Amino acid sequence: MQECGRKGANTRRAVRFCPSPVSPHLSRLPMRTWLALPLVCLWSLTGVAAQPMPERPSDDLLTRPALQAVVKAQVDRNGALLREKIGADDADVRARAALALASVRDTSAIPGLLDLLGDSVPLVRTDAAFALAQMPSGVPAAPLLQALRFERDPSVQRRLIDALGATGDTQSLRDLIRLRPPPARHSDLALTIARYGMRGVTDSTATTWLLNHLRSDDPWTRRNAAYALGRVEALAAGRADTIRAVLNDTAPDDPAAMHLLRALGTTGDAADAPRLADWLRTAPDWRTRVEAARGLSALTPADKSRNALVAALNDGHPLVARTAAETLAGLDWSPDRVAAVGAWLDAHPRRWRVTAPLLLGLARNGRSERVLNTVGRWRAERSPVAYAAGLPALAPLDRPRADTMLHAALRHDDVRVAAAAVQALTARWERTRPTNAEATFKRLSAAVRRGDPALLYHGASALADSAFASMGAADTLAATYRTLATPDDLEGMTAVLGALGTLGGSTAETTLRDALDHPHHAVRNTAAQGLSAATDSTVTAAAKPLPETPSIDWGALQALGPHPRLVLETNRGTVTIALDTEQAPQTTQAITRFAQEGRYDGVPFHRVVPNFVVQGGDFARRDGFGGPGFFLRTEATRIGHRRGTIGMASAGTDTEGSQFFVSHSMQPHLDGSYTAFGRVTDGMEVVDRLRAFDRIESARVEATDE
Repeated sequence: MQECGRKGANTRRAVRFCPSPVSPHLSRLPMRTWLALPLVCLWSLTGVAAQPMPERPSDDLLTRPALQAVVKAQVDRNGALLREKIGADDADVRARAALALASVRDTSAIPGLLDLLGDSVPLVRTDAAFALAQMPSGVPAAPLLQALRFERDPSVQRRLIDALGATGDTQSLRDLIRLRPPPARHSDLALTIARYGMRGVTDSTATTWLLNHLRSDDPWTRRNAAYALGRVEALAAGRADTIRAVLNDTAPDDPAAMHLLRALGTTGDAADAPRLADWLRTAPDWRTRVEAARGLSALTPADKSRNALVAALNDGHPLVARTAAETLAGLDWSPDRVAAVGAWLDAHPRRWRVTAPLLLGLARNGRSERVLNTVGRWRAERSPVAYAAGLPALAPLDRPRADTMLHAALRHDDVRVAAAAVQALTARWERTRPTNAEATFKRLSAAVRRGDPALLYHGASALADSAFASMGAADTLAATYRTLATPDDLEGMTAVLGALGTLGGSTAETTLRDALDHPHHAVRNTAAQGLSAATDSTVTAAAKPLPETPSIDWGALQALGPHPRLVLETNRGTVTIALDTEQAPQTTQAITRFAQEGRYDGVPFHRVVPNFVVQGGDFARRDGFGGPGFFLRTEATRIGHRRGTIGMASAGTDTEGSQFFVSHSMQPHLDGSYTAFGRVTDGMEVVDRLRAFDRIESARVEATDE
């Protein structure tokens, strides 16, 4: 395709474009004009194989004050200025302003962004489509579909398809299928059908399209179609026969297999257990084995298939072994199975991460004495995190000794132990209610009154049970709320306010109304939601300026370069991550500063969810409830959450701090909600080996010119 139009200020941008031959005047047409155009389709007939969405080309942000001013408006959440900037003469400013609006999510900018879909510069159109995908509401589907009919640039096509999946209704889904995208866009369409489905929008024509493309020659299309069925149960419902047939023809190392196994776990029946057990035994990818083990939890497997789970306790990958143990814990065991698990425990006394869920299985299957002895021994001999991992096994046990041990754990000085005890107490209450309601209330209240965010996160919702209302639950929660303050207690505050909204009553309503005036938006919004629930009305939180956030030091970022490397030396090996300074400047600045200051040294990965994420970076508390004492802004980037993506953990929009996660596999449901700011370039096999409470030995930053 020849170049036939201007590129904007940055002549290094390697994008090619050509206006549609139907009309030479499609450049920057207003929205009303798009709506009036004839419904013809001019899909690019490219034969390029489907790929993950390309990331944003450089616009030299680090050296251009005009673009830095746009980013400042983004950090300040200055929607008015950004709406003005999308009309700038400089194409790079227009594009950067559109990208910024993806983070600000100013719905009043929607008409202007729709106008940009007719811009002559592909980067502007791409960023506009991306921003429209992030809008919470109000994006009409018709101009997106119309723009798609005329669009020739592959990157813009992809973002338009994505925007429809994020915002469109059922009719737009049908219209999108009728457009018959070319094969190069099939992987994008499969993923967008999943995005529709995750919002509860499904259609039989879309489901049929997915099923027809499960055997596509293109691996990305095949994988994304399988992902849609595995992620959205409504899409897979009633399709078990097709999923079985496709699995029979799927290569053992095909990434689509893990998603198909997940789908079969939700739609199949007990007769599928041997099939999943075979995949658990033989799949070369550890993530596929994890999904096979999880699928067995829903299928009531027969003894032969349960044998595969017991055998998987010895799997060479620790996260597969852990998942097998978690699946076994939820099943009923025969005497032979109890004996087999007991023999495994005897042979592996140090593997507490696998042993902990097995203890829960033993407790559920009548082996209380062994459970009590093991948890008691862990209290004296193991680390607090191992002891905490064993406490859930006490929940099924109606024994005085279990009660005594649980009571002691609730008062433990280490909040990780106390939080695990709160969860065990809550699980016991849900099983035995209304037995011992008063005793349970006293223990939960004592834990909540400690005012720790972890205890509030787990305990406040438990106190919201109606059985505790007459015992003074609202008074306990309200009194505790008055002792809390942001930023350190944000998650505890929102947990308390949510519980008060469930309880209702005068005390709850008074506290919720007071919280409507809180300086932090997350507190105000939670209070408004709680008050709406408590009063059966619609309450909206007032808009106020966001909390202060660190300003951007452009000189320091320029010294780092556009893609600095974050190198993590862990106890399992070295992980190198290339960060994207231009797409996430504030996040990159904060993370690199933390690393340079040595604040990540010795910090654990406190959360590891097999085939999902590893999460760490809490240098304040090391349990997942700590932060640096300030909040970063959420930065919406065009970096999709796929295998190796690094993203920021948060407690809601604009609440990021120091914690980050790395994805084991594609997680597109996280796109737009969490700041993605780089990718693992070396050491992903190390990430795969990380287990809960492995640690970062040291972290360093390497500047780059690239």
